[in-house]
Amino acid sequence: MLPADVSETRSALDELDHALLDLIARRRALVGALFVKKRALGLPLVDPMREVELLADRRVYAERQGVPADLAEVIFRAILEDSHTRT
Repeated sequence: MLPADVSETRSALDELDHALLDLIARRRALVGALFVKKRALGLPLVDPMREVELLADRRVYAERQGVPADLAEVIFRAILEDSHTRT
């Protein structure tokens, strides 16, 4: 049996993980809506320059939040890759 404070902390982590997944789901929905708009306008779905800018921005923002920039880049590369598979 775990001490109560460990169980509480684990529960808080579970809650945060679920919130992160909720945000990812919302982001995926926005990407889907963006792709619909881009298709209607005849625009390319993937914008490599935008992705370079996005990754640079997320690295800087992560560092300001005390999150390693490399971790942020790995996370956002995975998110972008997921978007690419939806094209």
